[in-house]
Amino acid sequence: MMKIDIPTMRTQMSEGDQKRDAGLTEPDTITAIKELTYGPHGIENKFDIYYPVGTTTCLPTIVSIHGGGFFYGDKELYRFYTMYLASQGFTVVNFNYRLAPTHHYPAPLEDTNTLMNWLLIHGKDYYVDTERLFLVGDSAGGQLAEQYSTLTSNPDYANLMDFTVANVHFKAVGLNCGAYFIGQTDAINQDFPFYFGETISEQTAKQFPVESYITADFPPAFITTATHDFLKDVGEPLANIIRSKGVAADFHLYANPDGEELHHVFHLDQRNPIGKQCNEETLTFFRNFL
Repeated sequence: MMKIDIPTMRTQMSEGDQKRDAGLTEPDTITAIKELTYGPHGIENKFDIYYPVGTTTCLPTIVSIHGGGFFYGDKELYRFYTMYLASQGFTVVNFNYRLAPTHHYPAPLEDTNTLMNWLLIHGKDYYVDTERLFLVGDSAGGQLAEQYSTLTSNPDYANLMDFTVANVHFKAVGLNCGAYFIGQTDAINQDFPFYFGETISEQTAKQFPVESYITADFPPAFITTATHDFLKDVGEPLANIIRSKGVAADFHLYANPDGEELHHVFHLDQRNPIGKQCNEETLTFFRNFL
């Protein structure tokens, strides 16, 4: 079973993220409602809502699930990316969730679900349109977005959980550089023991691989990866499974035109023209389902 040094990994990932975002400023074209609370778990249940300045009516709404290997990340690291999405005519929800190893599976899914229930009750006060919801996620967040979309589209799968899945439906989902097919060939805690724990309950084992529960009701999916993404090999197989159910699934392997390496979660870099292209094409895909 793989072991990782989580403190060291967090430090290294933070250094990379700070370098990526150095010098960026929040746009003055966005209204940002910050530090809202959707659940009982303190800072890990804080979230922000963004929408264009001058908004007076509910807009199509994107909920973003951040990445970070299930043990790292927060909404602050995603604010420039999600504010860009908001600048294109959407309300965007950017939230924290409980992280491993302090919190094990399914804590992030439970938190995502708690957030959805909050939005159903309070969203209209912040120009959230729960009838026109989209979901995006990358890396671990891509896996969570895939899994939560499966929960909301397959009642039999939802019945395997200890929580009641919110009554939401996603018009489409954007899955970027995600960690799919957990449990397809190895025990689900093979690569993520800090997330699933050293032992797996029978109930949890039944919930994987997620892909076996994807149905024709799964939302249309825009699936992206990059030439040097260490998870690039699982993107197209996921797209093929979704297509096999009769659901639209666009798969894109992005590359730098000069052949320079293009890495994991490249779309978060607001200075990267290929990342910008990816985000623009994701939103174009979403608009097809409004």
